Amino acid sequence: MKRNKKIVLFGCYFFFVLIALFLTGTDALAAENTQNWRPVFDMVMRWLNFGIIAFLLVKFAKTPIKDFLLSRKEEIDRKIKKYEQQKEMIEEKIEEATKMFKDSMARFEEIKKRIVGDGEKKKNQIIEAAQQESRILLEGTKQKIKNQILEASNTIRSEIIESAIALAEKRLPDEITAVDEQKLIDHFMESTAGK
Repeated sequence: MKRNKKIVLFGCYFFFVLIALFLTGTDALAAENTQNWRPVFDMVMRWLNFGIIAFLLVKFAKTPIKDFLLSRKEEIDRKIKKYEQQKEMIEEKIEEATKMFKDSMARFEEIKKRIVGDGEKKKNQIIEAAQQESRILLEGTKQKIKNQILEASNTIRSEIIESAIALAEKRLPDEITAVDEQKLIDHFMESTAGK
């Protein structure tokens, strides 16, 4: 059956070549004018060579070309599947990275709020400690001022007393009489006797 197909196929090629020669080579067959037949002959030979090459390719190279094309198709299909899998993996990684980025941004905001809150607490603690220290310093300063006033008052009092005594010592001898002296001595004696 295959042999019959080959014969029929070869016969079809040969028939087409003869028809082509007949249609294009009327001048070449007559051979009266040798200048016009050469281009036609060249064209017929080209078609004949093309037919022979096409027949040989169909006869001997059909299966290897078909196998080659099928293997290339399978290889390309495998590569496409591989690239699609890689694309899916990359898309998953992108989704994971996006999720991690969103999580880290949320964590960053939380840490930022906590740091700001801690900063506010620390600021309030520092202000409170400074106010407490200023109150202590103010109280200490007030106490020092009171002590200095008291000391100054005592110093002034003792100086006044000393100057009063010194003044009294100067003036009393002139003003005290013998009767006054006797009264003072009696008074002193009574006060010491009563104790």
